Amino acid sequence: MKPLVLLAAGLTALLGLTACGGGSDDGAQSSGSITIRIPDPGNTGPLAVGKKDGTLAAALAEVNAKVEWAGEFGPFAPAAQAINAGSLDIATGSITSGIGALAVKPTFKIFAVQPPAAGEGILVKADSAITSVADLAGRSVAVNQGGTGEYLLLKALQKNNVPVDKVKRVYLPPTDSPAAFNSGQVDAWATWNSYSAPAIANAGGKLLVDGAAIDSDNYTIYVVADAFHSAHPEVVKVLTNYLHDGSVKQQADPAPFVNVNTEAGPQAVTGKLKDVTLGFLKGTEPVRPVTADDVARFAEVSRFFTDQKVIKQPVDVGAHTLVGLS
Repeated sequence: MKPLVLLAAGLTALLGLTACGGGSDDGAQSSGSITIRIPDPGNTGPLAVGKKDGTLAAALAEVNAKVEWAGEFGPFAPAAQAINAGSLDIATGSITSGIGALAVKPTFKIFAVQPPAAGEGILVKADSAITSVADLAGRSVAVNQGGTGEYLLLKALQKNNVPVDKVKRVYLPPTDSPAAFNSGQVDAWATWNSYSAPAIANAGGKLLVDGAAIDSDNYTIYVVADAFHSAHPEVVKVLTNYLHDGSVKQQADPAPFVNVNTEAGPQAVTGKLKDVTLGFLKGTEPVRPVTADDVARFAEVSRFFTDQKVIKQPVDVGAHTLVGLS
């Protein structure tokens, strides 16, 4: 999911898991241990804490695994491409982006989930004349195509009986949307906590509606490459438990999970942004193994995307899900 970087983030720092040695993509071992390459978790979340205090390394050592911290990936799409290429084994993103990736090339399975994070929704400027979803008719909204933003906008329109063709979708990468929103090139922006927090704190934004108000099932998903899970299911189980335990602690007391490595510089959150970030972390439920109910929800998201013509046909998400892993 689910960078702000919420919960591996969830929160949205992405992680990668793969074995080193010999260029193998099936979990080859180096010096008798499984090497897990995980992109740098940044300055927020349980993985950042685990990197700093060594607790993640200690947990993985119990199953003869070790961490090799790698670079960052950003949104889910490049991480999914890396999994497809055999150079990454674990990634996190939204179920909406996950469905899009599965529709193209299913090479991974969902092993853990996190209910929709606090802070996702549709942003408008605080002084905007747009005060309801109905007011979006005739307006432009920035969304990331086939992902969280497009899903949230379409759900909001459906929930409020606003014809889809009355609202202009402006497809922008998440990194380009802030400038368009801040400069007024778009009237609204459908996005998630990583981007809504700074928009609210620093750019005079506010949530017109949040995910809960539109019945969002945009869960954060944690996925593992098929080959790696087949070779090392015990490592995936340990990682699941670590993410769960860390996210439980984060929800109860988020302060130690913010500014883990530095309180200054571009990675740090301060002032109002820190307050917004802490509030979102407090309102986000922990990571947990997948349940049968989750699979049913994901199937409904897939049908919704098909009905809305975002994808051509439904994806059998259940075939790419590990239920009950803990």
